[in-house]
Amino acid sequence: MKLAYILNTLPHRGLYPADRAVALLSSLKPTNFEIFVHNSNTSLIQYLKKQQIQPLLYRNNSHLIEEMKVFDPTCIMHDGGNSEKDLIRRLKMFNSTLIHLDDHGDGGTLADLVIQSLYENPKDLTKEQYVFGPLGYIPTKKTVYKNNNTIQDPPHIIVSFPHEDPENLTYRTLRHLVQLHIPLQISVLVDEHYKHDILELKRFALTRKSIKIVSTSEPETFLPNGDIVITSGTYMPFLVAQFQIPCIVLCAHEDEVNYAFPQEGHGFANLGLGRKIKQSYLQNAVMEIILHDNRRNAFIQKQKRFDFSNNLVELVKLIEQTIASSKEEQEIVR
Repeated sequence: MKLAYILNTLPHRGLYPADRAVALLSSLKPTNFEIFVHNSNTSLIQYLKKQQIQPLLYRNNSHLIEEMKVFDPTCIMHDGGNSEKDLIRRLKMFNSTLIHLDDHGDGGTLADLVIQSLYENPKDLTKEQYVFGPLGYIPTKKTVYKNNNTIQDPPHIIVSFPHEDPENLTYRTLRHLVQLHIPLQISVLVDEHYKHDILELKRFALTRKSIKIVSTSEPETFLPNGDIVITSGTYMPFLVAQFQIPCIVLCAHEDEVNYAFPQEGHGFANLGLGRKIKQSYLQNAVMEIILHDNRRNAFIQKQKRFDFSNNLVELVKLIEQTIASSKEEQEIVR
């Protein structure tokens, strides 16, 4: 099988799709593969190169089609945000199996299979090729569980918004938290792609020794130390659920508001669009988790219901079945 992987990442979602791509490619074991990345996505290109992966760079859709024609794939996987119908229609001309991940664009309707881990409710059940639910989330980091039975004294809050954090929810959240006049430990995690002035965050740390600004691309190494995590609404809630920690979600983009996973029923306090959040609203959510053991433990128990450990095996099986079915259909047509 020759596998073409069209990969893109968005400033507010982080680099998780790249980790997922690496995990899938390792498990699918194609005879040959190529990862196609738009040449403007410098952070993704750098990230892949750190993992010894040299992506094939394209300038625009026409250039992508040209390169795809040369590669002549058996299967095309698309994890590049919302696809355009025109592009996917042109890709279908290669008679390749089309599999999309987290695609809310019009092009998804032309795919053989669409895996939506960033899914919404209510689901459109008429879309037979769509699979809605957490299946599309593949754990790619080692999980070390913490003892969630008791909260630390003082409570430890971890603030972690992925990647560029376009709305600077990191700064907004920290500004609101320092106005809580109770003893707190606060760890603010930012990676190298954070596009705002980190000195603004460090000024808060100068006012309190209990505030730490941590530069890291591995939030999973710090999460087990937290009593509460405050993050955005795409892939980070799945990671937090692996650690089973009460989590407050501030959506970094309008799309996230309707995602079904990071919601109350799954163990998250979703406060809606982060840039519109009122200080008192966030502070009340924090205090409720700190002061009410029943509330905190309810979040933990709801997250415990999720087990992502078999997702990679199940997803690979589904992809392989889709490829096989697609090829059978093509043979019948011939």
